[in-house]
Amino acid sequence: MIALLLYPISLIPLRILYFFSDGCAYLLYNVFKYRRKVVQENVAKSFPHLEAKERTAIEKKFYTNFCDHFIETIKLLSMTEKELQTHITADYTELEKILANHQNCHVYLGHQFNWEWANAHIASVLKSTNIVVAYKPLTSKPFNDLMFKIRSRFGSKMVSSKNMKREMEAFADKQHVLILVADQNPNVPKKSFWTSFLSQRTAFISGTELYTAAHKTPTLFAEMIHEGRGQYKFVVTPVFDFTSQYKTGIITTIFTEKLEKTIKSNPENYLWSHKRWKHAYKNEYSKRFFDKAMLLQ
Repeated sequence: MIALLLYPISLIPLRILYFFSDGCAYLLYNVFKYRRKVVQENVAKSFPHLEAKERTAIEKKFYTNFCDHFIETIKLLSMTEKELQTHITADYTELEKILANHQNCHVYLGHQFNWEWANAHIASVLKSTNIVVAYKPLTSKPFNDLMFKIRSRFGSKMVSSKNMKREMEAFADKQHVLILVADQNPNVPKKSFWTSFLSQRTAFISGTELYTAAHKTPTLFAEMIHEGRGQYKFVVTPVFDFTSQYKTGIITTIFTEKLEKTIKSNPENYLWSHKRWKHAYKNEYSKRFFDKAMLLQ
């Protein structure tokens, strides 16, 4: 039902939808002040060296990109593959090397805009490969059904992050690329991996890396570069391929290092409104704290 209501909106040209996005961004920031405190705290803690006016500029640009992300996601209801590809340039060279070697691949993403277009684009390009996307089911069934429809439109196979191991059994004997948004906030800090990220000690879900390590799957990081309104560049670069000795925490540490670098170069393109730093670091977590220098010794 929701998809039927939103489909006519998705037919409106993006250049017009962006005017609505501007209006929504203004209302969210100035009137409703949607998660303003969360955004301010996240940006302040991540960029303590910036002046207040510089942080405010990031926050305002974030709300514009946040609303653009929403309307761009709705646009996927009617957007054709050809149209999507005109908005994106991508360098999948490293991924293609892995696939040519008859290996599977795990691609780690962060909450950079527009990760929905990234998932759709790779599925629209790599037609002969199983593109599997791990997703976190929404509590609302109507909205979950909507996002499932959008995310699978171009051929992506969806697996629930809650039952990923079981649902991935269907692809055990099939070459596949598994897309993982790997910067979700973990529920249990004492079972998480901890590392330095954006000027603070941060918890990351350990299961993502442990699943990759258990299958010794070559891993890439997907960087999403916002080049202009409705224009993105996706670049995938190596994280870990298991040709060298694996140490617990190395994949998470390299991934977070790469994600931090791209966030710093384009800070308004990260999802600052989610409560990424719910958990405070405690000394009891020290055995689960990793940094690259330590792991590469």
